[in-house]
Amino acid sequence: MSAALAMHEVRARAQHFANAGAWSDATALLLQHEARIREHPPCAALLAESYMRTGRAREAREWLAGVLPAIELSDDRASLRRATVLFGAAHFALGELERARRRFEEAMELARADGDDPLVARSMYNLGTIANITGDRTGALALYRLALSVLQRLGDRQGLAECYHNMAITYRDLGKWSEADELEQRSAEFARDAGQPRIVSIARLGRAKLALQRDDLDFAEATARFAAADFAALGDPVLEAAAKRLAGVACTRRGDYARARELLDFAVTRSLHHEATLTAAESLRSRAELALAEGNRVAARQDAEEALRLFDKLSAVEDLRALQRWISAL
Repeated sequence: MSAALAMHEVRARAQHFANAGAWSDATALLLQHEARIREHPPCAALLAESYMRTGRAREAREWLAGVLPAIELSDDRASLRRATVLFGAAHFALGELERARRRFEEAMELARADGDDPLVARSMYNLGTIANITGDRTGALALYRLALSVLQRLGDRQGLAECYHNMAITYRDLGKWSEADELEQRSAEFARDAGQPRIVSIARLGRAKLALQRDDLDFAEATARFAAADFAALGDPVLEAAAKRLAGVACTRRGDYARARELLDFAVTRSLHHEATLTAAESLRSRAELALAEGNRVAARQDAEEALRLFDKLSAVEDLRALQRWISAL
């Protein structure tokens, strides 16, 4: 068996694991051939995605920094486009939003040059997510609508599912809860049609957040717990932490402080371990709110100030100002 054929088999097996959602297995297989896949752009890009899918954004970023120059020198434009957008995703997860923005813009330029319309749309809605975090709701919605027009023309169900979910977040942040809920339901429908259980669970978590804002605490907690179990089964520790944070907030508001403490400690520890900046900031803020409800102002201030630092890193202006006001009132 030739070396080229052997690498073809490695790629096929790793992709089989990825298609089944077994990202940890894909990562383990690819790492067995780490030295060789550095020279094999499709496998190199697939390992980066495997890292991202298992909450290892820093490893994805470091891996891509090492292999991207070789991918750029190859004639594999598809792997180059994929690696570039994944580089942006790694920066985004680590809270490096300006670097993420530049990579997503690079990916969009490559995609336009190569006629890769699905990636053009994906880059647009990734840029929309950055705009939303930094408080530019109008810019975010404009980017989402542009992406949707491309995805609808292509009939890209997975892309539509992801874009509708991202759009729902912006509508939720604008206080338009009915519109946000409808978008989350659309996201889930397209995700089911596309055979993407992970996105179905992400949309479910979005609906749990809406229930929390409507003060439907029982529904919010139960839905978030279901989502957390889904993410645990899928091997996604960051989203599992995000879901447990939400369940913890529901418990705090209901006065079940012991259960809230368990859930929020998990969310903080897990998100900090994986350097998931946005989830860590939100989890620390939620734990600060729990500490205040328990009467521990010292612990509340400590967590809130750490959350403040992370929101500042993200340039999340609205969250930053709201938390500054909260700390001032302690």
